[in-house]
Amino acid sequence: MIKIKRLYLVRHGQTSWNLEGRTQGNKDSNLTPLGLEQAELLGQRLSKVQLDAIYCSPLKRAYSTAQIIANMQNLDCTLDNRLMEMSFGEWEGLTHAEIEQNYPENFKSWRKEPHIAKIPKGETIEIAQKRMVEFVNDRIIESNNNTFLIVSHGTTIRLLLLHLLSMDLMHYYKLKQDNCAINLIEFRHHGPVLLKYNDTCHLDIMIER
Repeated sequence: MIKIKRLYLVRHGQTSWNLEGRTQGNKDSNLTPLGLEQAELLGQRLSKVQLDAIYCSPLKRAYSTAQIIANMQNLDCTLDNRLMEMSFGEWEGLTHAEIEQNYPENFKSWRKEPHIAKIPKGETIEIAQKRMVEFVNDRIIESNNNTFLIVSHGTTIRLLLLHLLSMDLMHYYKLKQDNCAINLIEFRHHGPVLLKYNDTCHLDIMIER
């Protein structure tokens, strides 16, 4: 009997550039105090799950989030460049308003046709999706372990979910990922099944204060 594999797929905590509305991509900014608290609450929720392995993007906002969880699980974090955020090239560090002003045609294409948009000196979503899928096939599907955590980024998580749900890249904007949200995928004999999507119940305590 084939054992079911379970993948917890989460986005990093809030960063200073998230607050400022700046495009991060392969550039980085630190977790805010709120982002650190989000990661702690995420770690507490996942402490009820016996993880076999934790993988994360080497960008510090993802690694900082993953390390908080790993410390609670007494596990190491394995870094993998394939889990990095999509490169946004010349747009990195800019706000949406600045991008729209300086790259009007490219920005219009990105908003209306993300599956064919060209970002100056950046990746396409097809390329970013391909490396995420390659990672999952290599480190999750082929592994002898059964329960995994990936800490990655908003765009790359959405792209992986599109692939797992057999959705075309043109539907990129139909998915959303909040900071420290949980997605849970089970890999069954007939294929992947999405059990949780953008779940932030563990952060409700912050809203109630």
